[in-house]
Amino acid sequence: MPISTRPTKKDVWECILALFLCTVGDLITGLVMGHNSSIFLLLPALIILIPPSAGLRGNVFSSLGSRLSSYLHTGRLIPSFKPNKLLNQNVLSALFLLMFFGFIDGFAASIIAFLLKINKNFLITTVNLILVAEITAFISFSILVPATILVSIGSYRWGWNPDHTTIPIVTLFGDMVTLPVLFAATLFVVKVSFEEKTFALIIIFLTVFVVLNYVKSDVGRRIVLESLPILAICVVLDFGAGTILGDKLDKFIATAGLLTLVPAFLEDGGSIGGILAARFSSLLHLGLLEPKTKPDKDVFYTFAVMHLVAAFMFTMVGIFGYTINILLHIPTISLPRMVLVSLVAGQLIMFIIDTMAYYFSVISFRKGIDPDNVGIPIIASFMDIAGTACYVVALKILGVI
Repeated sequence: MPISTRPTKKDVWECILALFLCTVGDLITGLVMGHNSSIFLLLPALIILIPPSAGLRGNVFSSLGSRLSSYLHTGRLIPSFKPNKLLNQNVLSALFLLMFFGFIDGFAASIIAFLLKINKNFLITTVNLILVAEITAFISFSILVPATILVSIGSYRWGWNPDHTTIPIVTLFGDMVTLPVLFAATLFVVKVSFEEKTFALIIIFLTVFVVLNYVKSDVGRRIVLESLPILAICVVLDFGAGTILGDKLDKFIATAGLLTLVPAFLEDGGSIGGILAARFSSLLHLGLLEPKTKPDKDVFYTFAVMHLVAAFMFTMVGIFGYTINILLHIPTISLPRMVLVSLVAGQLIMFIIDTMAYYFSVISFRKGIDPDNVGIPIIASFMDIAGTACYVVALKILGVI
């Protein structure tokens, strides 16, 4: 399927449709988050784990979807759902990365919770958070792998550009799966004995080593080696978002409607950034975009189009978030303030997205690193901390918190 250097009307409508579905799904996720805020009383440190846990899912599967898109555009992968070596190594690499960083996320969340003085028992909280993160990673993997493959290959076969559809829709599935599973895992873990938790962790560690043993091909090794440092940076960025939320936990619990907006606001920013990064990656692989320091006119045209798309989407985020809160009687702020916070913060984030999507893609391509493994994860994670910070600052400016 041909890809143009400038977004067409068809491209714009593909983006809007995919982002709209993503927004609706993320608002459902936000509703789950706001409606289940009492779970944080059982395990307060959980709120710190949410951004990196959701971010890890988005980073791993967005990169997987972007790689599949590049394989399809360049002919390395035929648009067939039959398993093959290239596809299998991508899947196994994703599983290893999810399980490996699940441990890192749980341990780091416990340390941050301890420093913020919301961790009453460091050892028990650490074990609880690691186990919650690993259970969530494994269950979400079993759901999101087939979803990512279906959307990437399916959209290509149906004449859509997978660069525009895969990341928002996979993000939608990821968010709709992650939080409910995370909350369910938390309710399960807090009721299990410490000895049973320890045994489960041993099994998980052994599983990680077994999976790594099967990541043998050049493709699998490259994905893991290139992704490890990038995802490590993403973990740090995502915990910045978690720390901001954790520091304002009492305010968010008091006005639960503020939590409803968070997933959609953050994920729309990450999805738009992912669309841009995936598009630039495909153009670079096809030789249609020169990796120049100064972007050409077609790149700036793409930026302008995505700003318009973002203005529409972030307005919808504010309106939909307010409507859901009112219908379900969740404490919230006024409609004008919610829309204004979402719209202004969203446009500010877009300028950051423009710069990061282009230069991460170009620089990594120049260095011989696959942009699909670099740009999307860092952008998505940076959007979490930047978006959370902008969201909190806007709420402060408007006198909400």
